[in-house]
Amino acid sequence: MTILNYLGCNFRLPYSEDDSEDKILIMESPPGDEAIDKVKKHFTTNYIYELFAPWGSGIWFNKDYRREFPKSNTESQESFFSLCQLLDANLQEGDYCELYICWAGDEKEDRNMKLDQTINLKNFVINNIQIYEKTLLVIKK
Repeated sequence: MTILNYLGCNFRLPYSEDDSEDKILIMESPPGDEAIDKVKKHFTTNYIYELFAPWGSGIWFNKDYRREFPKSNTESQESFFSLCQLLDANLQEGDYCELYICWAGDEKEDRNMKLDQTINLKNFVINNIQIYEKTLLVIKK
């Protein structure tokens, strides 16, 4: 199975270039993409993007994953830092984005709200963030 990352914003983000070497890419979903339509229920934002990590496992890290797959956990955290840099350059002070993580095919399933988290883009400790499947991370600036 594949872990998927969706980003919700209240502003438009530029799509990544095909030849980008960034650790996280913003991909354009094809028209009529059913997964995007299904995942919308988890967001309060206007625009939803699918994220892709060409050099790693996407954004999904937590204490259990770190213990079982330390290399993949580190790659995932690096992808998250790359996303944070992108958001820092595009997010206005006081605004927020939402990151939703789920397995492919689980977009419409209810999320695990008790594991949802909110972080401040300017002040977080990466090892305190626990991202599990079917959770939402609100990222504020």
